Amino acid sequence: MSQLHHQLILVVDDRELAAGEVRGVVGPRRFGDILFQRRTLFERFRASLPAWAPERLVHLRSNEQLPALRATLEASGDDGALCVIAGRAGFPDSGELRQLIERLPYANDDFSDRLYQPLLVFLRNAHWLVEQWPAFEAAPLHTWQAPWRDCQRLQSVRPLDLAHLQQFLMLTSGSTAARHFNQIDVDEYYYTKSSSDRRKMRAEYAFYDLAPEAMRPWLIQPFDFREQDERASYKMMRYYLADAALQWVHGAFEADSFQSFIERLLFFVAQRPRRACARAASLAAARALFVDKLERRAADFLGRDDGRRIEALVASATPSLALAAQLQRYLRLYARHEAGFGFDHEVVGHGDPCFSNILYDQQRHLLKLIDPKGALDEAELWTHPLYDLCKISHSVLGDYDFINNGLYRVGFNDDNSLRLDLTLERQAALKPLFTRQLARLGHDLRAVRLGEASLFLSMLPLHIDYPNKVMAFLLKANAILDEVEFGKAT
Repeated sequence: MSQLHHQLILVVDDRELAAGEVRGVVGPRRFGDILFQRRTLFERFRASLPAWAPERLVHLRSNEQLPALRATLEASGDDGALCVIAGRAGFPDSGELRQLIERLPYANDDFSDRLYQPLLVFLRNAHWLVEQWPAFEAAPLHTWQAPWRDCQRLQSVRPLDLAHLQQFLMLTSGSTAARHFNQIDVDEYYYTKSSSDRRKMRAEYAFYDLAPEAMRPWLIQPFDFREQDERASYKMMRYYLADAALQWVHGAFEADSFQSFIERLLFFVAQRPRRACARAASLAAARALFVDKLERRAADFLGRDDGRRIEALVASATPSLALAAQLQRYLRLYARHEAGFGFDHEVVGHGDPCFSNILYDQQRHLLKLIDPKGALDEAELWTHPLYDLCKISHSVLGDYDFINNGLYRVGFNDDNSLRLDLTLERQAALKPLFTRQLARLGHDLRAVRLGEASLFLSMLPLHIDYPNKVMAFLLKANAILDEVEFGKAT
């Protein structure tokens, strides 16, 4: 690192809490603490910096840190430079941000990204901020009302203001990371999904037109289907709505707002078109979804070198957590409760209504489902009545979105058995609202939770590149089986 780099101080001013409509999406938290694709926004910012920059970085989270920052600024020489970036500044292009920071030590003039309330300010002389210290103590630079007329305007990078819901959603659309064979592109008007799995893309695209008319208001209509270069794609109109997973993991739901959301979601489930079928056919369909698929996925996982290594590691710490042991336990419990999977009808199912596939506006009670499992013909629309409910329970009771977003820790108990710790806030108090609605609709909670356990165990080969996540899924599945077998709450 050169002397020029040592003379620069980077400050992310993250003293401000989200407010207004953004607070309704992520709760009352600092912008830097907002989770986006398994990392906080501050962690993403820091990871985008050049290698030399993190040691020059100050993450200002409260006024208690101001004396230390002032001392640093006062100790800087006349050549000391300062760049202050608002915590609510969003940078969609990490490469542009990196290039900007790389050039800062060589900048000769003050500049800001905008005339009023700038989200990024570069000061060639860091002592200027010390002279304005009472105002800086009172409020971050990006809230000051006076125009920054003496600064040049930054042209190369235009940060988003995440305090405005539309710009926040421009950055965080698709906040759940796409699977490796999928690609999501988002612009101001359209959401474009493409994949190497062309059959699945055709099925997702065809689902809307095949679905009964009564279901379509709950869906977003796809268009512009294309196949080229071994990939397929389609578009949807962009809705500036946050997905329910983003809201759920950030603790944005209160009891009343979650009650409204769950009632609306389960109304959709209850109103799905249905047709009569024999109970034996319903049990066969359930077995195909909740047993046969699980056995195939388990064989896939245990047939891989990585899977066997994870299995051996888990078995050495807690033998009952191993997939082979849990599969046998699951099959025994499924046989005991199989009657709960027998229905006299089948339904047109979405196929994957996990929270990341549900867009929801709490203020307007607007709910839209995306990314259905899909269908290529009318026959493929029909599924078992419990499958969608198990997917929803997977997010509500099973904490899937917390695990998928890295908000967990796999550790050890005092007896060296494995333990799953989750970063939950108010969600635990909201879960009974879901179970009460299930009971009101006449569903057997044990059957729903068994189906949910099968989902966790079936996902193991799909997440094999993340051994900690695999172990978290095993721990969660085991806790669910405990609840079903012994009535222990998870």
